[in-house]
Amino acid sequence: MKNNHKIIAANWKMNGSEELIKEFSKFAPEKHNDIIICPPFTLLDSAKTLLPSFIKIGAQNCSEKNNGPFTGEISASMLQEKSVTHVLIGHSERRTLFNETDDVIYKKAEAAICSKLTPIICIGETLLEKKANKTLQVLDYQIDGSVAKINPHEKFIVAYEPIWAIGTGLIPNENEIKETHLHIKTKLSQNFNTDIPILYGGSANAENCSQITSIKNVGGLLVGGASLNQHDFLAICNC
Repeated sequence: MKNNHKIIAANWKMNGSEELIKEFSKFAPEKHNDIIICPPFTLLDSAKTLLPSFIKIGAQNCSEKNNGPFTGEISASMLQEKSVTHVLIGHSERRTLFNETDDVIYKKAEAAICSKLTPIICIGETLLEKKANKTLQVLDYQIDGSVAKINPHEKFIVAYEPIWAIGTGLIPNENEIKETHLHIKTKLSQNFNTDIPILYGGSANAENCSQITSIKNVGGLLVGGASLNQHDFLAICNC
C-alpha cells in the first residue's frame, strides 16, 4: 500500500550560495510532503530566514562531542541553537572520505538526539559488495553498529543509499529497492516498535521519483544533485 505522505530531504553537499537560497524563497510544492533542506553550515542562517516556514532545516553533519578543543567541528547543540531540526549522519562520503566508523556514526546520532535533533542515518553498500551479493549482510552490519543501540523511544530516520548509485545516474531496479527496504524494515522491527521512516537515496531525480516512492516501505527520498535545481526539486516534492 502506498503512503502518499513522504519525507523529501535535500542534501546540497558542498554546493549552494546565498543566491540559491533566495531562488528557493518562493518554493511552493502542491503536495504536503515533509521537506527538509540540508545546506552547507554557512547557509543555515539564510535558510532559516529566507526559506518558507514549512521547510525544515537540516545540517549535513555534526560532531559526536558537545564541546571542547575540536577545531573545525560543530556540535549538535550548536545546530539546535540555529533552529536546525534534522542532521545527516553517516553519509557514504563521510564514511569513505573521512573514515567514519559505525561506532562514530552511532555516537553522532546519539549527540543529535540529545540535542533534540532528528538524525537521518545513512547506510548502503559499495559496488563490490553488491557484486559479491553482500548487500543485505552489509546493511545488517551497519544497522547493528550505528542504529540498533539507539533508545527505542527516540525519533530518527534511516536513509538507504547504495554507494554505487550516488551521483552516477544508476539506481537499483524496483525489485532490488523493494527487497532492501523490506529487509531494513524487518531488521529495524527487531529493536524498534515504532515505524521508522526509510528513505531511498542515490541518483533520485524528477524522472524516477514517482516510481521509487511508489515502492512499498519507501518512506521518501534523500536527494543530492537534483535538489540544487528548483524546478527539478519542485517536481520531486510533488511526486
